[in-house]
Amino acid sequence: MKFDPDFAIFGTFAAELQEGVALGDARISYANQACIDLYGDLRGQTISQVITRVSKGISNAPELLRKLAVHGELEIEGRLAGKYIKYHSRVMDCRDNEACTYHQFIQVGITNITEMVVLKSLLYDTSEALKRAAKAADEDTGSHVARINEYSGLLAKLLQCEQKFIDDISRFAQLHDIGKIKVAETIRLPRKLTSAEIVTMKKHTIYGGEIVAGLTGLEMAFNIASEHHERWDGTGYPVGKKAEEISKEARIVAIADVFDALVSTRPYKPAFDYETTREIFVQGDGRVMPEHFDPQMLEVFLKNYDQFVILHQELKD
Repeated sequence: MKFDPDFAIFGTFAAELQEGVALGDARISYANQACIDLYGDLRGQTISQVITRVSKGISNAPELLRKLAVHGELEIEGRLAGKYIKYHSRVMDCRDNEACTYHQFIQVGITNITEMVVLKSLLYDTSEALKRAAKAADEDTGSHVARINEYSGLLAKLLQCEQKFIDDISRFAQLHDIGKIKVAETIRLPRKLTSAEIVTMKKHTIYGGEIVAGLTGLEMAFNIASEHHERWDGTGYPVGKKAEEISKEARIVAIADVFDALVSTRPYKPAFDYETTREIFVQGDGRVMPEHFDPQMLEVFLKNYDQFVILHQELKD
């Protein structure tokens, strides 16, 4: 069945590309009713004018138009007519279609994502509230979780993850230890834990998952809280997942968590210096071993180790 943009529930419009006219100067000649109802009648405006409005300024528009010209496709998020929107345009070739007046045209779809943006903001607020709860239960854990956001975001960026993933892990990594709220008394003991107490402490991964389980939009937080102590070689807990059975976000947080734990003072250990910490990641010390981590992620972490050291120095006080 052929798609008819007139029946689309999201906004669509199009502009013909005429010979001798720059791509950004192409004027919109068609807009469906949904587009007009949501964003006003854009017909007569140029593609450049619309992109400028969506991208919050004329300074961004030339580079975005260049990407559209080079790749034949452009996807950005921004605002239009007071609404948060996702804009997706592509250059269509219809030279083989005798019904087309022009050889090429630009087709654009605009989706209203205002509700999603508001929900995302609420989820981040929830994440901050949960972090404060963890800090109230244990001051050291509270400081630790705040740093994990920064390390995880940096590692995700170095791994060239998508921007949305980087943004999300930079918010939700702080929930990795949220389950410690339920085992705070055990964690605060100023001595080495007994075997029974270690079993109790390890349950924080299960408790953490339970706290955020089923909350729409917090799926990444659930994976992180539940899996950040799983190990690449399958020797972790609570389930014993291995390799890519463990979510990408949890594998990233696992490295960030161990790094901060090693360079920080804990009731059961002094802080290790940066050189010793790096050596532990490379050679292992029995408790922490390189085979515990995703080898690709560990390689990137070690290659850029100085950046994590600098970040820790900035955040530790």
